[in-house]
Amino acid sequence: MPRPLRADVLHRFLDLVVGQLRDTVGVDARLSMLAGAGEADDAIAVAMDFAGDVRGPITWVFPRPIALELVRRMLHDPAPRAEIAPDGATELANILTGRAALALEDYGFRCRFGVPRLHHGALPGGLMVRMQTAAGPIDLVLSMGPATTQRVRTIPDPR
Repeated sequence: MPRPLRADVLHRFLDLVVGQLRDTVGVDARLSMLAGAGEADDAIAVAMDFAGDVRGPITWVFPRPIALELVRRMLHDPAPRAEIAPDGATELANILTGRAALALEDYGFRCRFGVPRLHHGALPGGLMVRMQTAAGPIDLVLSMGPATTQRVRTIPDPR
């Protein structure tokens, strides 16, 4: 049976995400409160499903420059083509989710996550977090837990 995620688990999850962003794409991110998420015209949304002790989707919204930075680093291409940005976004979602899932396992949650897929349309409900970066905001919607139809809440920066 799915268990609710406590605030300390979520903060550890987010700390790992921020650290992994720095290590993977060289982006410093700062958690901020999010009153409501709106996809920017040039953003790429990626969803992944969780199964196990926590269930439901997790949705990432990346600025195109951050997705292209991952492509640039992975392919050693100083000027990757703009049309491959969605591939960079799905791979970045996979990397960040995999790394951050370690926080859930550290707290005794068994979890598996599915293949990243592009998400189109309105973002799902859930816990919404914004990470401010120099390249634009990264939004994260955690719809995981015992119920995935919860109202949108925000999480403040714990620091």
